Amino acid sequence: MTEERTDQNLSFKWPVVEKPTLFYCEYGLEQVSLPGTSYFNLKEVEAVKMFVNNLIESGVKGSQIGVITPYDAQRLKIFDFIMQNNSVGGSPYSEIEVANVHPFQGREKDYIIISCVRSNHNNSIGFLRDPRLLNVAITRAR
Repeated sequence: MTEERTDQNLSFKWPVVEKPTLFYCEYGLEQVSLPGTSYFNLKEVEAVKMFVNNLIESGVKGSQIGVITPYDAQRLKIFDFIMQNNSVGGSPYSEIEVANVHPFQGREKDYIIISCVRSNHNNSIGFLRDPRLLNVAITRAR
């Protein structure tokens, strides 16, 4: 991790400081939203909450954080969490951007959390089969 990419003022304990990427595996099965047109994964929503809370508590501004997910049902679950924490005016949570992959194309944030959602016994990864979508998602962090 280069000096200009390191935020020296954070208390967040990054596992390997020299490597700016962290992959975190959460074992939770996907669920289909009603009316059956999208997917969500509550275990991943909890993991996103943990990472967002750690970043905010470490001094990261909400405007520096983006959460990307290919599924609208997951986006809505994460957005609900953000809104619950945004009840006080001026909350850093109000500036966190939660979106699907396409709105992030061509844009960057200092911290990107990607929620892939899909976890099933068929090993089906859905939208992430498309290397272009995966590329957009994993290249949005500065």
